[in-house]
Amino acid sequence: MEELDIKRQFHLLQEEVEAAVSLTGDVKLNLLAAIDTLRIEVEVLKRFMERYHADFPRRYPELREETMREVDPEWIERSKRSKKTGRAKEE
Repeated sequence: MEELDIKRQFHLLQEEVEAAVSLTGDVKLNLLAAIDTLRIEVEVLKRFMERYHADFPRRYPELREETMREVDPEWIERSKRSKKTGRAKEE
């Protein structure tokens, strides 16, 4: 009887691992899609700035360096989450 229980537990663990692998694959695809969306948005903004602000291509490297020094990407994400949470509480 004990051997049968061990086999059942092993089978359940195997199913859990397979489900986790499948979920991980889905998450990866979603993240890649989000990254592609962000790349497109950045390209749109760069093209807009190049067309409507003539010195943007010249100033971009300087602005990029400045932004990289001053902006923490994790802080931006946390502040976005805080704003969403705050709105949900207000409603």
